[in-house]
Amino acid sequence: MGLEIRGSTLLVDIFKASPGAGAELSRKLYWPCAHCGGAISEPLTMAAIRHRNPPRAVLVAFQALADG
Repeated sequence: MGLEIRGSTLLVDIFKASPGAGAELSRKLYWPCAHCGGAISEPLTMAAIRHRNPPRAVLVAFQALADG
């Protein structure tokens, strides 16, 4: 993906770097933002908290996406 994923990485940056895979992972996490265009300009860990997902697990999942 070419993007270093940290907790402060914005969702919009993830979607730009990996449009299909980033949205697919968000869909699998049941985040409506990937579909409705909601709060995609928020940091990754804040999105995890808002959608009641463990922030660390979400961070690891997106880092694995970035690593291939």
